[in-house]
Amino acid sequence: MASNSSNHTETADTQESTGGTSGSDWSDAGKAGQPGSTGEGADASMYKAREDADNFGRKAVDATQDYLQEAQAKASGAVQAGKAYAQDAVNAAGKKIESMQGQAADLKQRSVQFAADEPMRAVVYAAAGSAVLTAVLLLWMRGRR
Repeated sequence: MASNSSNHTETADTQESTGGTSGSDWSDAGKAGQPGSTGEGADASMYKAREDADNFGRKAVDATQDYLQEAQAKASGAVQAGKAYAQDAVNAAGKKIESMQGQAADLKQRSVQFAADEPMRAVVYAAAGSAVLTAVLLLWMRGRR
């Protein structure tokens, strides 16, 4: 028990040597009218916290806007690439159709010329082609029943 009373005395001596303070802002914060008291210190602390939160929010908004702009740029690039690819596909299909139309016109011209040059062979080829086509259609019709 003697040691407890000596500890109490040392604490009191320490407070007297520091001017009645324990050297900590926490113990002095309850004294009104002093800098760092709960009145002014709390207001300054709340202001600082609000300012920090506001700055953090602004940085988050800026980062989000940057990510959004980057995503929009990438999406725009993808759309442009898709448009270019589709346009190339349409152009290639158009060229292929024109090529086939040219081949069909050439085949028609050659057929007309063949029929004019060799009418008997043309009739035989037409009859053979018709017979093959009729056989294929009959087989197809039987398969559907």
